[in-house]
Parts: sequence; structure tokens; C-alpha cells
Amino acid sequence: MKKYLLPLGAGVVVFGSVTAFAATLTVNSSSLGAGNATVTSCNSAAAVSYGTTPTANAKTYDVSTATVTTSGTGTGCANMSFRVTLLGAGGTTLGEKTGTLDGTGAGSADFTTLTIPASDVASVAVVVTG
Repeated sequence: MKKYLLPLGAGVVVFGSVTAFAATLTVNSSSLGAGNATVTSCNSAAAVSYGTTPTANAKTYDVSTATVTTSGTGTGCANMSFRVTLLGAGGTTLGEKTGTLDGTGAGSADFTTLTIPASDVASVAVVVTG
């Protein structure tokens, strides 16, 4: 019976100390908020196509440009920023570029500074922000 008394006593002391520290914990904040809002879309669809250039051995092609075209609400996305991400197998990011849409809601991103074989591109993602 005595060998259970020491661990039980230690547990009570530790629990009491932790509770005492928690009782003195204070949190101060000047403001805190949460909420939600409906966000309208500037368009109903976006299309991405990409151009290629032959490599030095002319047997393969690298991605050179990605063109973004928005549609559905006229010029609703005009002059907004966009980000194009080229994705490989399994959704791995191969490369990413940003740009600004023109007055018609279209834009192009230059991928020539990156070496991305066109055969590695499995999908393309685009995000338009404004």
C-alpha cells in the first residue's frame, strides 16, 4: 500500500501545480474576429494553353509561355493578377509564373527562364486574384 502512496502524492502535487499555473494564465488582445462572406467570381471560366519551343536537340519541347483567357462575364477579370502553375504527375509543381490580365481578361506568362519539358506537364492550375 505504501508503494502506491508516493506516486499518488506526486501526481496530486504535479496536477495541483499545473492547475495553479493555468489559473494565472491571462490572454490579452485588442481585437479578435471571425466570420464569412460570399465572394463573387469575376468570370465563369478560365482557359489556359501553353506554347512550346524545341530543345537544343530538337527532339523534345520545353514550355515557353502559358496564356490565360477568362470568359463568362465580359471583362470582369480585366487588369487582375493571375498565377499559372504547371503540375506534373501526382500534382507536383514543375513551375509557376505570375502576370496581369489585360483589358479583355487575357494574359500571358513567360516560362522561358525555366526548363520544363512539355512532356512532364500533366495539368495546369490558374488562380485569378484582384
